[in-house]
Amino acid sequence: MSYLTPEAKSKLSSTIRALRERLLTDLQNAVESTYRLSITAVSKAGLAEEQRVKRQRLEQWLDEQSRSQGKSKNQESEIRDRYLKTAVKLAAATLLNRLVVIKQMEAHGLIKPAVLTGGWQSRGYREFRDFAPDLCKDETEGYGTLLQLLYDELAQELPGLFGNVGVTALFPIPASTLRAAIEALDAAELKDVWLDDTTLGWVYQYWNDPEREALDAKLKGGRKVEPHEIASKTQMFTERYMVEWLLHNSLGQMWLAMCKKHGWTAEVEADGTLARLEARRKEWREKRERTEVALDALMPIEPGIEENWKYWVPQPLTADAVTHAPESVRSLKILDPATGSGHFLVIAFGLLFALYQEEARHRRENWSDRQIVESILENNLYGVDIDPRAIQIAAAG
Repeated sequence: MSYLTPEAKSKLSSTIRALRERLLTDLQNAVESTYRLSITAVSKAGLAEEQRVKRQRLEQWLDEQSRSQGKSKNQESEIRDRYLKTAVKLAAATLLNRLVVIKQMEAHGLIKPAVLTGGWQSRGYREFRDFAPDLCKDETEGYGTLLQLLYDELAQELPGLFGNVGVTALFPIPASTLRAAIEALDAAELKDVWLDDTTLGWVYQYWNDPEREALDAKLKGGRKVEPHEIASKTQMFTERYMVEWLLHNSLGQMWLAMCKKHGWTAEVEADGTLARLEARRKEWREKRERTEVALDALMPIEPGIEENWKYWVPQPLTADAVTHAPESVRSLKILDPATGSGHFLVIAFGLLFALYQEEARHRRENWSDRQIVESILENNLYGVDIDPRAIQIAAAG
């Protein structure tokens, strides 16, 4: 079943874009009003002790970023404003990423009782309200406190997303903003979206789309592009079929070489799957030529082993490839040097899991699912990126 239908993608896109605009505006206004940034001198801002300390931390961070640029005094104000907006953006994206990851975990039954699904009517919140009524007297009626407790728990496994992320903790989240975000993500039209393993990647792209569109307009108008704007042009999500094609014809081909090296017969060859797929592709192309099926119609794929080989293209298996094939799938290294949301590694995980299981059968050994998962995460998958928002999502994937 495809959870991210064109209609679902459209709804997700409009939701994320609207939330982006709301979060960026509300957090910018909140940080300015909370710390009275319009008053240059902290000592004259009339802040309570907690707000004063937090503003000083924010000011120190902005000063450090400005000095690192080595610009003139006249440019410092402009640079500080840009870094403040960058920090606001990271705080807003971190909030959204946290909520999306929790929504997905709840959809898969990994968090019980649910807190985001149902929002202020969720079972998790109702139980919290009954258990700790004294903690439910703030502007969020305790919902923000419950969320923070959940963040703290999840930070044990995902510190890069739910722990202290840069200076984001210094940015207050207005109660109305939090409610708007929760309700938008809880829309009935998005219910199935949270079950798809590529949703995080689409959220990342839809968040970045406005910046990329603004840059396109700037280029079209012949205006100069600043160095800090270039990254937004490259933050594109790679469709699932593209990732699968790359993996099936690299990792899949390497697996065939490994099997030949060890004298194993790959199961996909032994049961005739590759031959059947090639024959059906030929028939499908002929049907397209006869207009019996639409040009964009996808050839039906049988569940199971076909899913991991549906895009494999017959190619020579050279002697050199066999000689240099790894001894075990456990020693394979897959690196995504611009990992983005990490969905390339997520999809690779699924294929690797199947190859681990097959290798265990060839070796007549018993590898538990837990052993396989731990080995894949520890030995096989690597990703790097310069965007901290992307790393948050990739780590959670």
